[in-house]
Amino acid sequence: MTYSDSSVLSSNLQKQSLASIKSLQTYIRKNRLDAFFLADISNVRYLTTFSGTAGFCLVFSDAAYFLTDFRYKGQAKEEVISCKIEIFSGKLFDYLGRNFFRTRARKQFSVGIEDTLSIDAHSKLSEVLQNCRLVKTSGVVEKLASVKSEPEVERIKNACSVSGTALDLLVQENWLGKREKDLSATLEFNQKILGASKESFDTIVAGGPRGALPHGVASDRGIEDNEFVTIDFGCVYDGYSSDITRTFQTGSRINAKLEKIFQVVYDAQRKGIDAAHPGTAARKVDKAARDYIEKKGYGKYFGHGLGHGIGLRVHELPRISKISEDVLEVGNVITIEPGIYIPKLGGVRIEDDFLVTKDGLEQLSHFSKDRDYYLAHGSWMP
Repeated sequence: MTYSDSSVLSSNLQKQSLASIKSLQTYIRKNRLDAFFLADISNVRYLTTFSGTAGFCLVFSDAAYFLTDFRYKGQAKEEVISCKIEIFSGKLFDYLGRNFFRTRARKQFSVGIEDTLSIDAHSKLSEVLQNCRLVKTSGVVEKLASVKSEPEVERIKNACSVSGTALDLLVQENWLGKREKDLSATLEFNQKILGASKESFDTIVAGGPRGALPHGVASDRGIEDNEFVTIDFGCVYDGYSSDITRTFQTGSRINAKLEKIFQVVYDAQRKGIDAAHPGTAARKVDKAARDYIEKKGYGKYFGHGLGHGIGLRVHELPRISKISEDVLEVGNVITIEPGIYIPKLGGVRIEDDFLVTKDGLEQLSHFSKDRDYYLAHGSWMP
Protein backbone atom coordinates (compact mmCIF):
# COMPACT_ATOMS: atom_id res chain seq x y z
CA MET A 1 0.00 0.00 0.00
CA THR A 2 1.49 3.33 -1.07
CA TYR A 3 0.36 6.84 -0.23
CA SER A 4 1.13 10.19 -1.80
CA ASP A 5 4.05 12.07 -0.23
CA SER A 6 2.60 13.73 2.87
CA SER A 7 5.01 16.69 2.76
CA VAL A 8 3.92 17.54 -0.80
CA LEU A 9 0.26 17.20 0.15
CA SER A 10 0.79 19.45 3.17
CA SER A 11 2.51 22.09 1.07
CA ASN A 12 -0.29 22.01 -1.51
CA LEU A 13 -2.93 22.28 1.20
CA GLN A 14 -1.15 25.29 2.68
CA LYS A 15 -1.28 26.99 -0.72
CA GLN A 16 -4.96 26.09 -0.97
CA SER A 17 -5.59 27.70 2.42
CA LEU A 18 -4.46 31.05 1.01
CA ALA A 19 -7.13 30.79 -1.69
CA SER A 20 -9.72 29.80 0.92
CA ILE A 21 -8.95 32.90 2.99
CA LYS A 22 -9.36 35.07 -0.12
CA SER A 23 -12.74 33.45 -0.82
CA LEU A 24 -13.89 34.22 2.71
CA GLN A 25 -12.66 37.80 2.34
CA THR A 26 -14.76 38.12 -0.81
CA TYR A 27 -17.77 36.99 1.23
CA ILE A 28 -16.94 39.58 3.91
CA ARG A 29 -16.87 42.40 1.36
CA LYS A 30 -20.04 41.28 -0.44
CA ASN A 31 -21.97 41.07 2.80
CA ARG A 32 -20.62 44.37 4.15
CA LEU A 33 -19.02 42.83 7.19
CA ASP A 34 -15.95 44.21 8.91
CA ALA A 35 -14.68 40.83 10.07
CA PHE A 36 -15.50 37.15 10.47
CA PHE A 37 -14.68 35.21 13.64
CA LEU A 38 -14.32 31.40 13.47
CA ALA A 39 -14.15 28.99 16.41
CA ASP A 40 -15.19 25.71 14.76
CA ILE A 41 -11.92 23.76 14.70
CA SER A 42 -12.73 21.99 11.40
CA ASN A 43 -13.39 25.31 9.69
CA VAL A 44 -10.23 26.75 11.23
CA ARG A 45 -8.26 23.79 9.92
CA TYR A 46 -9.72 24.21 6.45
CA LEU A 47 -8.65 27.86 6.34
CA THR A 48 -5.22 27.39 7.92
CA THR A 49 -4.24 23.65 7.74
CA PHE A 50 -3.56 23.88 11.49
CA SER A 51 -4.00 20.34 12.84
CA GLY A 52 -4.01 21.12 16.56
CA THR A 53 -7.04 21.17 18.81
CA ALA A 54 -7.07 24.81 19.97
CA GLY A 55 -7.13 27.58 17.42
CA PHE A 56 -9.31 30.42 16.13
CA CYS A 57 -9.46 32.66 13.09
CA LEU A 58 -10.29 36.33 12.76
CA VAL A 59 -10.54 37.40 9.14
CA PHE A 60 -10.90 40.97 7.83
CA SER A 61 -11.37 42.02 4.22
CA ASP A 62 -7.65 42.80 3.95
CA ALA A 63 -6.01 40.71 6.70
CA ALA A 64 -6.34 37.36 8.45
CA TYR A 65 -5.19 36.19 11.87
CA PHE A 66 -4.78 32.76 13.45
CA LEU A 67 -4.99 32.83 17.25
CA THR A 68 -3.76 30.14 19.61
CA ASP A 69 -1.96 29.82 22.94
CA PHE A 70 1.70 29.13 23.77
CA ARG A 71 1.24 25.31 23.59
CA TYR A 72 0.82 25.47 19.83
CA LYS A 73 3.28 28.24 18.96
CA GLY A 74 5.78 25.94 17.26
CA GLN A 75 3.14 23.88 15.48
CA ALA A 76 1.38 26.99 14.20
CA LYS A 77 4.62 28.34 12.73
CA GLU A 78 5.12 25.07 10.85
CA GLU A 79 1.57 24.68 9.54
CA VAL A 80 -0.03 28.12 9.12
CA ILE A 81 0.94 30.32 6.17
CA SER A 82 -2.42 31.86 5.28
CA CYS A 83 -2.75 34.01 8.42
CA LYS A 84 -0.63 36.11 10.71
CA ILE A 85 -0.10 34.10 13.90
CA GLU A 86 -1.16 35.67 17.19
CA ILE A 87 -0.22 33.94 20.47
CA PHE A 88 -2.61 35.11 23.16
CA SER A 89 -2.70 34.64 26.90
CA GLY A 90 -5.61 35.11 29.24
CA LYS A 91 -9.15 35.29 27.92
CA LEU A 92 -9.46 35.10 24.13
CA PHE A 93 -12.39 37.50 23.82
CA ASP A 94 -10.64 40.12 25.94
CA TYR A 95 -7.60 39.75 23.67
CA LEU A 96 -9.80 40.28 20.60
CA GLY A 97 -11.34 43.39 22.08
CA ARG A 98 -8.02 44.94 23.10
CA ASN A 99 -6.12 44.19 19.92
CA PHE A 100 -8.63 44.32 17.07
CA PHE A 101 -11.74 46.28 17.95
CA ARG A 102 -10.56 49.26 20.00
CA THR A 103 -11.22 52.57 18.32
CA ARG A 104 -11.51 56.20 19.44
CA ALA A 105 -14.35 56.71 17.02
CA ARG A 106 -17.71 55.37 18.08
CA LYS A 107 -17.87 53.00 15.14
CA GLN A 108 -19.81 49.77 15.41
CA PHE A 109 -18.13 46.77 13.78
CA SER A 110 -20.16 44.10 12.01
CA VAL A 111 -18.62 40.71 12.78
CA GLY A 112 -19.78 37.48 11.18
CA ILE A 113 -19.94 34.46 13.46
CA GLU A 114 -20.73 30.79 12.83
CA ASP A 115 -24.13 29.44 13.81
CA THR A 116 -22.27 26.64 15.64
CA LEU A 117 -20.91 29.10 18.20
CA SER A 118 -22.31 28.14 21.60
CA ILE A 119 -24.88 30.33 23.35
CA ASP A 120 -22.42 30.87 26.20
CA ALA A 121 -19.61 31.94 23.86
CA HIS A 122 -21.99 34.22 21.96
CA SER A 123 -23.06 35.87 25.20
CA LYS A 124 -19.50 36.41 26.39
CA LEU A 125 -18.37 37.70 23.00
CA SER A 126 -21.28 40.18 22.94
CA GLU A 127 -20.41 41.35 26.45
CA VAL A 128 -16.75 41.97 25.65
CA LEU A 129 -17.17 43.36 22.13
CA GLN A 130 -19.79 45.96 22.97
CA ASN A 131 -18.93 48.02 19.91
CA CYS A 132 -19.56 45.01 17.64
CA ARG A 133 -22.75 43.77 16.02
CA LEU A 134 -22.54 39.97 15.82
CA VAL A 135 -24.06 38.61 12.59
CA LYS A 136 -24.95 34.93 12.67
CA THR A 137 -24.11 33.06 9.46
CA SER A 138 -24.76 29.49 8.36
CA GLY A 139 -22.48 27.19 6.37
CA VAL A 140 -20.24 29.86 4.88
CA VAL A 141 -16.92 28.04 5.26
CA GLU A 142 -18.64 24.65 5.09
CA LYS A 143 -19.84 25.54 1.58
CA LEU A 144 -16.33 26.51 0.52
CA ALA A 145 -14.98 23.28 2.00
CA SER A 146 -17.52 21.13 0.15
CA VAL A 147 -15.51 21.51 -3.07
CA LYS A 148 -12.30 19.55 -2.58
CA SER A 149 -8.90 20.36 -4.02
CA GLU A 150 -6.64 17.69 -5.50
CA PRO A 151 -4.53 17.31 -2.32
CA GLU A 152 -7.72 16.94 -0.27
CA VAL A 153 -9.00 14.23 -2.59
CA GLU A 154 -5.67 12.43 -2.29
CA ARG A 155 -5.97 12.43 1.49
CA ILE A 156 -9.50 11.02 1.31
CA LYS A 157 -8.26 8.33 -1.09
CA ASN A 158 -5.54 7.48 1.41
CA ALA A 159 -8.10 7.21 4.21
CA CYS A 160 -10.23 4.92 2.04
CA SER A 161 -7.18 2.78 1.26
CA VAL A 162 -6.33 2.43 4.96
CA SER A 163 -9.91 1.41 5.77
CA GLY A 164 -10.08 -1.07 2.89
CA THR A 165 -6.81 -2.74 3.87
CA ALA A 166 -7.91 -2.88 7.53
CA LEU A 167 -11.16 -4.60 6.52
CA ASP A 168 -9.30 -7.02 4.26
CA LEU A 169 -7.19 -8.07 7.24
CA LEU A 170 -10.32 -8.55 9.33
CA VAL A 171 -12.00 -10.91 6.87
CA GLN A 172 -9.01 -13.26 7.06
CA GLU A 173 -10.14 -14.18 10.58
CA ASN A 174 -12.86 -16.52 11.80
CA TRP A 175 -15.72 -14.35 13.06
CA LEU A 176 -17.98 -17.08 14.38
CA GLY A 177 -18.51 -16.84 18.13
CA LYS A 178 -16.68 -13.54 18.40
CA ARG A 179 -18.51 -10.53 19.75
CA GLU A 180 -19.38 -7.61 17.53
CA LYS A 181 -17.11 -5.58 19.82
CA ASP A 182 -14.23 -7.94 19.03
CA LEU A 183 -14.60 -7.31 15.30
CA SER A 184 -14.89 -3.58 15.90
CA ALA A 185 -11.77 -3.48 18.09
CA THR A 186 -9.73 -5.47 15.58
CA LEU A 187 -10.82 -3.28 12.69
CA GLU A 188 -10.01 -0.09 14.58
CA PHE A 189 -6.64 -1.51 15.64
CA ASN A 190 -5.85 -2.43 12.02
CA GLN A 191 -6.62 1.10 10.85
CA LYS A 192 -4.36 2.66 13.46
CA ILE A 193 -1.50 0.28 12.70
CA LEU A 194 -1.84 1.37 9.07
CA GLY A 195 -1.48 5.04 10.04
CA ALA A 196 -4.95 6.32 10.92
CA SER A 197 -5.11 8.78 13.80
CA LYS A 198 -8.59 7.71 14.93
CA GLU A 199 -11.95 6.38 13.78
CA SER A 200 -14.09 8.87 11.89
CA PHE A 201 -17.10 7.75 13.99
CA ASP A 202 -18.11 4.92 16.34
CA THR A 203 -17.72 1.67 14.42
CA ILE A 204 -20.98 -0.13 13.61
CA VAL A 205 -21.00 -3.93 13.64
CA ALA A 206 -24.52 -5.36 13.55
CA GLY A 207 -25.13 -9.07 13.04
CA GLY A 208 -28.35 -11.00 12.53
CA PRO A 209 -31.48 -9.13 13.71
CA ARG A 210 -29.33 -6.22 14.90
CA GLY A 211 -28.69 -5.46 11.25
CA ALA A 212 -32.09 -3.75 11.32
CA LEU A 213 -30.49 -0.98 13.41
CA PRO A 214 -29.01 1.58 11.00
CA HIS A 215 -26.69 2.80 13.78
CA GLY A 216 -26.15 -0.51 15.56
CA VAL A 217 -22.86 0.29 17.28
CA ALA A 218 -20.93 -2.90 18.09
CA SER A 219 -22.36 -4.82 21.06
CA ASP A 220 -21.55 -7.93 23.11
CA ARG A 221 -23.63 -10.09 20.79
CA GLY A 222 -21.74 -13.01 19.27
CA ILE A 223 -21.50 -13.52 15.52
CA GLU A 224 -23.47 -16.58 14.41
CA ASP A 225 -23.40 -18.83 11.37
CA ASN A 226 -25.74 -18.21 8.43
CA GLU A 227 -26.47 -14.54 9.06
CA PHE A 228 -25.70 -11.13 7.63
CA VAL A 229 -23.23 -8.83 9.40
CA THR A 230 -23.21 -5.13 8.51
CA ILE A 231 -20.00 -3.19 9.20
CA ASP A 232 -20.02 0.60 8.86
CA PHE A 233 -16.69 2.22 9.70
CA GLY A 234 -14.07 4.72 8.69
CA CYS A 235 -10.87 6.40 9.75
CA VAL A 236 -9.19 9.79 9.85
CA TYR A 237 -5.91 9.84 7.96
CA ASP A 238 -3.94 13.10 7.70
CA GLY A 239 -7.06 14.89 8.89
CA TYR A 240 -9.45 13.53 6.26
CA SER A 241 -12.13 10.88 6.67
CA SER A 242 -13.35 7.69 5.04
CA ASP A 243 -16.81 6.14 5.49
CA ILE A 244 -17.49 2.66 4.15
CA THR A 245 -20.23 0.08 4.76
CA ARG A 246 -20.32 -3.57 3.74
CA THR A 247 -22.76 -6.37 4.53
CA PHE A 248 -21.26 -9.86 4.71
CA GLN A 249 -22.76 -13.32 5.09
CA THR A 250 -21.30 -15.86 7.54
CA GLY A 251 -22.73 -19.02 6.04
CA SER A 252 -24.31 -20.45 2.91
CA ARG A 253 -27.87 -20.69 4.28
CA ILE A 254 -29.12 -17.10 4.34
CA ASN A 255 -32.79 -16.17 4.71
CA ALA A 256 -34.23 -15.81 1.19
CA LYS A 257 -35.82 -12.44 2.00
CA LEU A 258 -32.46 -11.07 3.15
CA GLU A 259 -30.84 -12.36 -0.02
CA LYS A 260 -33.41 -10.43 -2.05
CA ILE A 261 -32.89 -7.32 0.04
CA PHE A 262 -29.15 -7.47 -0.54
CA GLN A 263 -29.65 -7.42 -4.31
CA VAL A 264 -32.14 -4.54 -4.09
CA VAL A 265 -29.69 -2.44 -2.05
CA TYR A 266 -26.82 -3.34 -4.38
CA ASP A 267 -28.84 -2.25 -7.42
CA ALA A 268 -30.18 0.86 -5.66
CA GLN A 269 -26.65 2.08 -5.04
CA ARG A 270 -25.96 1.76 -8.75
CA LYS A 271 -29.11 3.81 -9.50
CA GLY A 272 -27.83 6.56 -7.23
CA ILE A 273 -24.36 6.46 -8.76
CA ASP A 274 -25.72 6.70 -12.31
CA ALA A 275 -27.91 9.68 -11.38
CA ALA A 276 -25.09 11.74 -9.86
CA HIS A 277 -23.56 14.39 -12.12
CA PRO A 278 -22.38 17.96 -11.58
CA GLY A 279 -25.35 20.31 -11.74
CA THR A 280 -27.78 17.63 -10.54
CA ALA A 281 -29.92 18.41 -7.51
CA ALA A 282 -28.86 16.15 -4.64
CA ARG A 283 -32.48 15.24 -3.94
CA LYS A 284 -32.74 13.79 -7.47
CA VAL A 285 -29.83 11.48 -6.73
CA ASP A 286 -31.60 10.36 -3.56
CA LYS A 287 -34.83 9.92 -5.54
CA ALA A 288 -33.20 7.63 -8.11
CA ALA A 289 -32.22 5.10 -5.43
CA ARG A 290 -35.29 5.64 -3.26
CA ASP A 291 -37.74 5.16 -6.13
CA TYR A 292 -36.08 1.87 -7.01
CA ILE A 293 -36.30 0.61 -3.41
CA GLU A 294 -39.96 1.68 -3.24
CA LYS A 295 -40.69 -0.06 -6.54
CA LYS A 296 -39.33 -3.27 -5.05
CA GLY A 297 -41.67 -2.90 -2.06
CA TYR A 298 -39.21 -1.80 0.62
CA GLY A 299 -39.69 1.97 0.65
CA LYS A 300 -40.84 2.16 4.27
CA TYR A 301 -37.69 0.33 5.36
CA PHE A 302 -35.32 2.96 3.94
CA GLY A 303 -35.63 5.86 6.35
CA HIS A 304 -32.40 7.85 6.03
CA GLY A 305 -30.84 9.98 3.32
CA LEU A 306 -28.86 8.40 0.52
CA GLY A 307 -25.59 10.07 1.45
CA HIS A 308 -23.58 13.10 2.49
CA GLY A 309 -20.40 14.99 1.83
CA ILE A 310 -17.19 13.86 3.48
CA GLY A 311 -13.82 15.49 4.17
CA LEU A 312 -12.37 17.02 7.33
CA ARG A 313 -15.69 15.99 8.88
CA VAL A 314 -17.32 12.64 8.26
CA HIS A 315 -20.60 14.48 7.56
CA GLU A 316 -20.33 17.56 5.37
CA LEU A 317 -22.11 19.33 2.54
CA PRO A 318 -23.68 18.43 0.22
CA ARG A 319 -26.51 16.45 1.80
CA ILE A 320 -27.93 13.72 -0.42
CA SER A 321 -31.51 13.40 0.79
CA LYS A 322 -35.07 13.91 -0.39
CA ILE A 323 -35.24 17.31 1.35
CA SER A 324 -31.80 18.56 0.35
CA GLU A 325 -31.48 21.93 -1.39
CA ASP A 326 -27.89 21.22 -2.45
CA VAL A 327 -26.66 20.79 -6.02
CA LEU A 328 -23.70 18.59 -6.88
CA GLU A 329 -20.51 20.35 -8.00
CA VAL A 330 -17.26 19.09 -9.48
CA GLY A 331 -14.97 18.48 -6.51
CA ASN A 332 -17.63 17.33 -4.06
CA VAL A 333 -16.76 14.08 -2.29
CA ILE A 334 -19.91 12.22 -1.27
CA THR A 335 -21.16 8.89 0.02
CA ILE A 336 -23.86 6.80 -1.62
CA GLU A 337 -25.33 4.48 1.04
CA PRO A 338 -28.78 2.95 0.48
CA GLY A 339 -30.07 0.55 3.12
CA ILE A 340 -33.07 -1.60 3.96
CA TYR A 341 -33.82 -2.52 7.58
CA ILE A 342 -36.47 -5.09 8.52
CA PRO A 343 -37.26 -5.22 12.26
CA LYS A 344 -36.58 -8.59 13.93
CA LEU A 345 -35.09 -9.93 10.68
CA GLY A 346 -32.01 -7.87 9.81
CA GLY A 347 -30.79 -5.36 7.30
CA VAL A 348 -28.39 -4.49 4.51
CA ARG A 349 -26.43 -1.32 3.76
CA ILE A 350 -23.73 -0.74 1.16
CA GLU A 351 -21.74 2.49 1.16
CA ASP A 352 -18.85 3.94 -0.80
CA ASP A 353 -17.10 7.29 -1.14
CA PHE A 354 -17.10 9.08 -4.50
CA LEU A 355 -15.57 12.15 -6.12
CA VAL A 356 -17.89 14.20 -8.33
CA THR A 357 -16.12 14.79 -11.65
CA LYS A 358 -17.26 16.44 -14.87
CA ASP A 359 -18.22 12.99 -16.15
CA GLY A 360 -20.06 11.71 -13.06
CA LEU A 361 -18.70 9.85 -10.04
CA GLU A 362 -15.24 8.41 -9.46
CA GLN A 363 -15.25 5.75 -6.74
CA LEU A 364 -12.61 6.29 -4.07
CA SER A 365 -13.31 3.22 -1.89
CA HIS A 366 -12.69 -0.09 -3.61
CA PHE A 367 -13.36 -2.96 -1.21
CA SER A 368 -15.41 -5.78 -2.76
CA LYS A 369 -19.19 -5.51 -2.43
CA ASP A 370 -19.74 -9.29 -2.66
CA ARG A 371 -21.74 -10.46 0.34
CA ASP A 372 -19.83 -13.77 0.45
CA TYR A 373 -16.39 -12.12 0.41
CA TYR A 374 -15.88 -13.13 4.04
CA LEU A 375 -16.69 -16.76 3.26
CA ALA A 376 -14.31 -16.79 0.33
CA HIS A 377 -11.40 -15.17 2.16
CA GLY A 378 -11.74 -16.24 5.79
CA SER A 379 -8.64 -18.23 6.80
CA TRP A 380 -10.81 -20.65 8.79
CA MET A 381 -12.46 -21.97 5.62
CA PRO A 382 -11.20 -25.35 4.26
